Amino acid sequence: MSTEEQSLTGEQMNSLEKVKKQLKQVFGETTDLAVEPVDVGQYKGLMCYLTTMTNSAFIMEHVVKKLAMSEHKEPISKEETFQQLEISAYSGLSHQTLQNIDDVMFKIVLGNAAIFIEGCAQVLVLDVRTLNSRSIEEPSTQNVVRGPKEGFTESADTNMSLIRRRFNNVKLRFEKYELGYLTHTAVYMAYLDGEVDEEILKQVRETLSSSHIDSLFDSGRIEEMFHSKGKGIQLFPTVYSSERPDAVCSCMINKRIAIIVDGSPFVLIVPTIFPDFFQSPEDEYQWVVIGVFSRWLRYFAFVLSLIVPALYIAVTSYHQELIPSVLLTSIAAQREGIPFPASIEILLMEITFEILREAGTRMPRLVGPTISIVGALVLGEATVQAGVVSNINVIVVSLTAISGFVAPIYTFGSKVRFFRFGLILLSSLIGLYGLVLGCCLLMVQLTRIESFGVPYMSLFSRWDKRRVT
Repeated sequence: MSTEEQSLTGEQMNSLEKVKKQLKQVFGETTDLAVEPVDVGQYKGLMCYLTTMTNSAFIMEHVVKKLAMSEHKEPISKEETFQQLEISAYSGLSHQTLQNIDDVMFKIVLGNAAIFIEGCAQVLVLDVRTLNSRSIEEPSTQNVVRGPKEGFTESADTNMSLIRRRFNNVKLRFEKYELGYLTHTAVYMAYLDGEVDEEILKQVRETLSSSHIDSLFDSGRIEEMFHSKGKGIQLFPTVYSSERPDAVCSCMINKRIAIIVDGSPFVLIVPTIFPDFFQSPEDEYQWVVIGVFSRWLRYFAFVLSLIVPALYIAVTSYHQELIPSVLLTSIAAQREGIPFPASIEILLMEITFEILREAGTRMPRLVGPTISIVGALVLGEATVQAGVVSNINVIVVSLTAISGFVAPIYTFGSKVRFFRFGLILLSSLIGLYGLVLGCCLLMVQLTRIESFGVPYMSLFSRWDKRRVT
């Protein structure tokens, strides 16, 4: 509504004609706005709702039929009529009484129905939202062999119920915020009262309350807001996101805060530390030895995905004395006739793989796997046969790519590739010295990062008011 338009309040809403005019000014000629004249007892009334946000059959069955108030044969006043609607007719529906047209129209946008009575200053707003949402399905990320198969959906109410079902505890709290002055998206903060550090809780509240974004359609936008609250240059993700209710509940037990965004199936967890991105929910559902082994295997794969291409370039280009003679002879034989140096070979193959991965992600679901397999096999074999790259190069890039997918959280694994390219460039310039320098800079950066005051590299520390488990 523009600032030039006059809002109706109190007694001004007595006239149904004024209400119709105001609704037309605000909503314009939108076709999904239903403004229907109705009889409320012995008085004229008006019912307004959005057909795209409600179920018309539900409104006819549970709202319109009760407006006649046929049980009252004697005429009653408008105030008594309004009270009877509240107390008797719609006691089973969630409802509110409002006196400001701006508040009423905001409720209509959210999917409520508003009932105006001629000559009555109050408006009855009924919660009749019946939105269609995706059913609960298995998560598309963080797959497990053993464990719950439920995943979050785009409905915040459904996501909160999935969390509540796992916490039969009165300490569970949900706090609601509205972000985006154009979308008014509902955002919920979930935590266990008495378990979360009060200073962190205060920081999260301030971040959500002070937001001035124009729109919010996914939790990724909130993730950017929290990402900037850390200390140091945030080259690694400082917010954990998950589609799995059991993973989120496990984090909440460990003194974390969950952020649920209506319209997004990914729930955020803050604060976040480095080991969180290497833990799979399945680790808790199997023998502890297997769980620990799997976790350390992921750490090892992370290191491989970072340094293998850079290490190959460094030792083949600058430090051949470190390679056993038999292996060095084999590598030299494979590289015979290759027109590019090892660094260019690696960069070409890495870029090619990134293109294939992006194509496989964006292609239709039925075609994507085919493109990835055909591209990887046919293109890789063709480049080797053409003498553009060597077999050992294909092995190095393949090992690196497979290791990069071991991390349970995709957002974390996707960021590793940027550091990989940096290490490749340093190794191409000064060999192993560049690789060591890059790793040292990376470790310095990791130790400087904080998430809401919690050190990012708190590997095995327990909570002591400033740390998480």
